[in-house]
Order: sequence, then C-alpha cells, then structure tokens
Amino acid sequence: MIRTAILAVFATLLLGAAAAPVAQAASEAELERMSSLALLLGRGIGCNLETRRASAVIGSWFDQTFSPGSREQERYLPVFAEKVEQHAREQRRGDSPDSCADVANAFYTMRW
Repeated sequence: MIRTAILAVFATLLLGAAAAPVAQAASEAELERMSSLALLLGRGIGCNLETRRASAVIGSWFDQTFSPGSREQERYLPVFAEKVEQHAREQRRGDSPDSCADVANAFYTMRW
C-alpha cells in the first residue's frame, strides 16, 4: 500500500513538472524520493513520531537537490508539504493501510 501511495504522489509531482517548463523538471529519481519522503514523514507525523531529525535531513536534501529560492524549489516544496499534510491526515483518520507500528518500524529503519 505504501508503494501505491508513493506512485500517486509521483504522478502528481510529474504532472506539476510538465505544467511549468520554465524551471528544470526534477528527475524521476528525485520525484520518487520526494514521494517516499512525503509519505513516510506524513505518516510519522500522523503517528506522533519524533520527526525533527527526519525533517532536518529532508530539508538539507531539498537544499542540495534544488538550490534555495530556485524556481524548482518553489515548485516542488509546496507540493511536498501538501503531500506530507495529506498523509498525516490520512494516518490520523485511520485511512492509511499501515498501522502506526508499521510506520514506526519503517520510519526508524531509515538512516536520518
């Protein structure tokens, strides 16, 4: 189920990239990474996990991948934040296929 949600986020980000040709579009690997991170961070927030370290690592990744203040960052960061919020809401409402135990296991397995 996590994989399906990642693909849905990926499609959303890809469509956004196609809509604004002025800025350089993110690569498929970057979009996939953003999708995975949004899903995991959002579900972690929805399960009340400690996410400060993960958020800092994700922020650094964004700054390394897309220059701060760049058109790319201005395009992708709001979409990323929206997806994090969406996944957190779904987790809190019980609309996620993953239990908080599953989320915690995946979250704490990551090398933040």
